[in-house]
Amino acid sequence: MKYRESAGIPERSFDKKDRPAPFVQCQSHQAAFTFLGNILTDARGAGLLHGPRYSGKSVLIGQFVQESLPNAAVAIVDGTRLKATQLLSEILEQFGYGVELNSTDELLNMLRVIVVQQTRSHRAPVLIVKNISHMYPSTLCVLCKLASQMVHKQFALRIIIVGDRSFRRIIDAPGMGPVSNRLIGDFELKPMEMRETLAYLYARLRSLGVEQPDKIFSADVCAELHAVSGGWPGKLDEIALAIFDHGDSLPIRLEEIDHPDIRELFGDVTDSIEASSPVGPEWPKFIVTFSGETLQEFELANSRALIGRSGLSDVAIESDYVSRQHALLIRDRDAVVLIDLKSRNGTFVNSRRISSKVLRDNDIIMIGNHRIKLIYSGGNAGVQIEDPHTADTATMKTVADARRARTGDSRHFAAVDRYR
Repeated sequence: MKYRESAGIPERSFDKKDRPAPFVQCQSHQAAFTFLGNILTDARGAGLLHGPRYSGKSVLIGQFVQESLPNAAVAIVDGTRLKATQLLSEILEQFGYGVELNSTDELLNMLRVIVVQQTRSHRAPVLIVKNISHMYPSTLCVLCKLASQMVHKQFALRIIIVGDRSFRRIIDAPGMGPVSNRLIGDFELKPMEMRETLAYLYARLRSLGVEQPDKIFSADVCAELHAVSGGWPGKLDEIALAIFDHGDSLPIRLEEIDHPDIRELFGDVTDSIEASSPVGPEWPKFIVTFSGETLQEFELANSRALIGRSGLSDVAIESDYVSRQHALLIRDRDAVVLIDLKSRNGTFVNSRRISSKVLRDNDIIMIGNHRIKLIYSGGNAGVQIEDPHTADTATMKTVADARRARTGDSRHFAAVDRYR
């Protein structure tokens, strides 16, 4: 508080919940603006914007809507645990049509009429969706239906999908073709350079009424803040807020950035960067075959992958012997666990039926008439196998986590069990 009092800065001044950040167009944001503008003009009219936590995606989108879409119908929705009816109701409400309809079909039909009307008046509406990797499969199906809507052989809805890199596994699923076939590309936000970090911090302070921001953050302090934040604007705000909470004099000194309470914030940005762009590890590799012929190969780079007949599965297998959501692969550190999702015809590993099993290099998963071979020489480090000859007694040190994951995913797919 003393920093703020001596500089005349309002309380919680760097907290975006109370006050939006000024938009400073760094090089990456300028390029993102151009990319988003191309989505509006390209015939396909859909694209992906991604970046890790703290990268400023929400501020960028807000500024783009304000500058480029002042008169268009725009809906910004968060797909996290969003049901199909909730998605459609939120879009309609943000388009200016609050209605009380209960069924997906009624909501979808009304939205189609509005979208067609807007497009015919040369003001194609825009849908911005965040966190589709946390959407329910049934909601993703509705999103695909919206993406397929056309007027005079042109797509009626512009679509911008925003999130971190994990949404690629959803977009690349076979059932997401109506969306993925429209993509003009994807854009990844990059961190600010040192000079951009200084410009951002000074712009933040000037927006709060500070006439001489260099008297608070000197150039060498800005350089240190750039180093510890990785150049991500959200992390800069968080660290600056913590400094104002703990300091008692101006100007801010380099040694104060090394305060234990401030240093605790540094790890988060490292974790977010590493999580968004893994480099170097050997991922578990799977080879899917049918009658001796290789159909596909994939690596388990994400923490989990769904196997099933549904086109929204990460590994889609078209067979009447395969349930729509048949089995789940979970990667926990160096271990890979296979969980059967109560499939109709069962899941087998090395000819033995399992409910769950820690997999080993060269194990053969059998689902219907298909075979899936695991190639993972570095697997199972730190995993304890009670009895290597009994599939169902294979356990992990983190077996409680695996059980929680199984329970959670069973709930997640319960909404679409009727399609099995």
